[in-house]
Amino acid sequence: MADRPDIPDSAVILALSRVEFGIDSVLDSLRTQDPFGIRSVLTEYSAQEQPNLAEKGLILAIDRLLKMRVPGHTEWPTLPLAERCDWWVERLGGFAAVVAGLPRISGAAADRLPIKDTLGAAVQAMVIGAVCREYGVEAHADRTAVIARVLTDRPITPDDVLKYDDPTAAGQDVAKQLGFGDESEEAGLRKGVRLVWRISKLFGGLGEVFEERPRGSLGARLLGKLPAVGLVGGFFDERTGIRKAAYEAADLLMTGAFRTKPV
Repeated sequence: MADRPDIPDSAVILALSRVEFGIDSVLDSLRTQDPFGIRSVLTEYSAQEQPNLAEKGLILAIDRLLKMRVPGHTEWPTLPLAERCDWWVERLGGFAAVVAGLPRISGAAADRLPIKDTLGAAVQAMVIGAVCREYGVEAHADRTAVIARVLTDRPITPDDVLKYDDPTAAGQDVAKQLGFGDESEEAGLRKGVRLVWRISKLFGGLGEVFEERPRGSLGARLLGKLPAVGLVGGFFDERTGIRKAAYEAADLLMTGAFRTKPV
């Protein structure tokens, strides 16, 4: 399905380019010491509620956890590249796999939902974007090309991205569609889930293009077809797919193969 002639590269690039801009904004928000506003909430609670000794201990433990070396921590750049990439795969990937697996709660019926593949592709694209950043890939066109190679297996290059899309217009369009800058919206985990869903919608009707994206084992995929427990199978399917996507992206980045057409 990845090479369907009725879906041109230009359509795939336009969608992926906007998805990459959305991902970039999400990853920027995660590169802080308090990405979900937890520390500010704890500070406000401590000031107003006069917590008891047990609550103070819990607040202290959470605060120490938030000070661990995570993206945004001053010591983060000193960590080995593989360790930084693994952090994104395990932490962001775990959260994203849960979100991507949600449609499987209906079992085999999810196969008829276009959102199943676009949601899975969106979360894989998020992790690929994070890996690209850790490898020092700053150009929007480069990151879009890597995402395209991994998710669609099409030989799309950065030059192709610039040929079919205007990064300035794409960035403005995505900011409007995803509601960036709207301070009235909720923050935290709910906001993260909502953004993943919105990013997946940027793929439009391209769900079939991503049917051959990296996936989990056959057993997990079969389990994902069962009602209710399909959520478990969907999680493991997407979790493994996220790892595979990250490894494929790392291979492309190490070899620079995403910059040229295959011979």
